[in-house]
Amino acid sequence: MATIAEVAQRAGVSTKTVSRVMNNYEHISSKTRDKVERAIEELSFQPGFATTASRIGESLSIGMLYGDPSSGYQARLNHAVLKACSDARRYLAVELFDEKSTDWRHQLESFLDRTGVRNLILVPPMCDSADLHELLRERGVRHVLISPSRPVSGDISIVMDEFRASREITNHIIELGHKRIGHISGHPDHVATILRRQGFEEAMAKAGLATDEFMVVKSGRFRFRAALQCAEDMLSSPNPPTAIFAANDEMASAVVMAANRLGLRVPEDLSVAGFDDAPIASVMWPDLTTIAQPFEKIGEAAVSAFMKNRPSDEQVSETIVLPHQLIVRASTGPVKS
Repeated sequence: MATIAEVAQRAGVSTKTVSRVMNNYEHISSKTRDKVERAIEELSFQPGFATTASRIGESLSIGMLYGDPSSGYQARLNHAVLKACSDARRYLAVELFDEKSTDWRHQLESFLDRTGVRNLILVPPMCDSADLHELLRERGVRHVLISPSRPVSGDISIVMDEFRASREITNHIIELGHKRIGHISGHPDHVATILRRQGFEEAMAKAGLATDEFMVVKSGRFRFRAALQCAEDMLSSPNPPTAIFAANDEMASAVVMAANRLGLRVPEDLSVAGFDDAPIASVMWPDLTTIAQPFEKIGEAAVSAFMKNRPSDEQVSETIVLPHQLIVRASTGPVKS
């Protein structure tokens, strides 16, 4: 079955123009209308179905794209948005999406055509893609950005203060008497990686600990196995850290495993802290000190943004900053004397 994007390509117009022709918008020239209608006929496109799907998508559906559905962060966010959609009597359409693929444009247009979604939530790192934003504007799709690296003109952004949260959890470790503190950072392409590392480094610097001897930073790319190797390297060094702050909970759990392999007790020999308050944080042993992201409020704010009756092409810029929470559990304790 042909898609609206294929009709647009055949007619030499934008998908937005095709949609307007199908919905009998005024101010469409007869020449353009003829080209679109001819393309529809040649491709045996079914505008009745597409129009109905579009109307349902615009009024009832919200879409999300995921590059890594196994991520604890994305799993929590997905659940929060799903609940917010349910409370608002809306539907959530979720799709796997590879933003690094050369075929990303076709992936996105196919998703929009099949679902009729006209409201889309963008998570990191897709929230920072200028090309993706441009395509969504061409299609008349409203979008909300979750944790973008910077505000985007005309878009609503929902963020928490990653820098402040990271500094707060690092200060918690410092207050327990630790001086040799390691940090395992996330994926270098994610703004959260940069902000969490900067918060860590500022806390260390203000405590007079920002020297090569004390500060150890390695990249775990937000992945368990990569973080496991980072932790083993740190803990096997001649002057190992007495505490490690990992930039997400998955990596923090890898630190705990590395400590167990090396015969170290947590937190007696090594304090460990994470970030996100993913499900693993409260079920592992010892349970994990971490930063809880306000996932439910993020979901509610994102869905609420689409509930306001604004035209899809209205340029509204807004940044919503939501609070975080430091949760102290059993994985951090006083430095061993």
